[in-house]
Amino acid sequence: MNEVLEYLFFTQSTADKFIAALQAHDLHFEREIESVQGAIVLKIAEGVDDDLWDTLDELYDELSEADQALVEAGLEDDEESKSTAGIYLQLAGGHQTIAQVDPDVMSRMLKVITTDELNSFVDTIVRSVETPDDSPICKR
Repeated sequence: MNEVLEYLFFTQSTADKFIAALQAHDLHFEREIESVQGAIVLKIAEGVDDDLWDTLDELYDELSEADQALVEAGLEDDEESKSTAGIYLQLAGGHQTIAQVDPDVMSRMLKVITTDELNSFVDTIVRSVETPDDSPICKR
């Protein structure tokens, strides 16, 4: 696959629901296990038509919330297990990295903002670091 869209899940049951949708639309995908957190990454080739893209995007948003809830419930059920959290950072040139964050802070943030809002916020910070602009904010 050249250019791909990646969908990240932390629980198999949630990933399976997205896989079923991909299969229902006859979309080829690759499945990988992310090495740092063991997350499930589903990759599909770009070029999906806009209507299907919107449908998949809406489903992913919905499933991401459910996925997060399952992860949080699992962490709360097993207080002795070591919990970790990370934020994927999309860098210039297509590179990705993971920033490890305090799972309690992440959990508190996701109780008051959506995953999309968090991703947008993080993306703004990444872009500002990669392309600094020293002009006053009121002048931008």
